[in-house]
Amino acid sequence: MIEGKINKLDIPNRQAVIERLDGEEVTVRFPERVNVEISEPETMGTMGGELEDLEVGFLVQVELTQTKDDGTCYCGSVVCLS
Repeated sequence: MIEGKINKLDIPNRQAVIERLDGEEVTVRFPERVNVEISEPETMGTMGGELEDLEVGFLVQVELTQTKDDGTCYCGSVVCLS
């Protein structure tokens, strides 16, 4: 799992660049059926969302399913903390 801020977001190509807390940038690809959870301030929990609900600058936790030789990571789920 990685935690960081979305620096770049490309919804049509289903990918994002996440800046980890240590400053390293990671390119993440989102499969068609990625699980997206958005924080719900009123209940202090999360609710289901869509990739389109994410925005540059949001703090996220990303569960990775695999990493390719080129360094691209594939995401199984993403939780938006912002």
